Amino acid sequence: MTLPRLRLLPRPPRLSLLTTRTSRRVRVSALLAACAVALPTAATASATPGDDDVITTAVTSDPDDTPGRLDIAAVATRVQQLSPPRGAVRVRWTVRTHEPFDGSLLTSRLRRFTVELDTDGQRGAERNVRLVVRHGRVVAEVVSNATREVIATLPTWRPNRRTLSFAGYKGLVGARRYFWYSYFHARDSAGCGRDGAGQPVVCNDSVPEDGWIRMDKPAWPEPGR
Repeated sequence: MTLPRLRLLPRPPRLSLLTTRTSRRVRVSALLAACAVALPTAATASATPGDDDVITTAVTSDPDDTPGRLDIAAVATRVQQLSPPRGAVRVRWTVRTHEPFDGSLLTSRLRRFTVELDTDGQRGAERNVRLVVRHGRVVAEVVSNATREVIATLPTWRPNRRTLSFAGYKGLVGARRYFWYSYFHARDSAGCGRDGAGQPVVCNDSVPEDGWIRMDKPAWPEPGR
């Protein structure tokens, strides 16, 4: 069996990336307005904001540079420090593509989104979260990179046909730094179908192109988690 080869296209330098970050202590009405554009909300997937919650958002954009329906346009995080007595920290993750895509496509290792999480600041990632279809629904599977076992499954939601989000507490999906990547292959795809020799082509995109995106300290998991 011939394994599909990855189509690795030349990408612009990392200076083309645009990261915007905001941090503020806001009341509920202002919070919802501030996050509506960068990070779409879902009432069932996020802790209800308190008056003294601290919200930090960060959005990293990526150019339209890869064939296929899973070319990433932006990735975003929303870190919510819950006010006492709750005191916990929730992290919301969002990926947005340049083109609309059908979530039912995310059915294999050749069509999926993955975010790699460095939880301890050492070399490499200790966990990854893959967005895939299970039993007819797109879920976020949290995977240990040491054992390759799924340690948790979280629901996802779609604010629109270009966007996919999930959320959890920092002990499960927090990180010191991270990067996203996507794989896409479809027989009917002009750029991600088959090459001139008839071999399957898998298009991939990553954000950032090289290295990692660092997170603010409130999103860091506790040591040993």
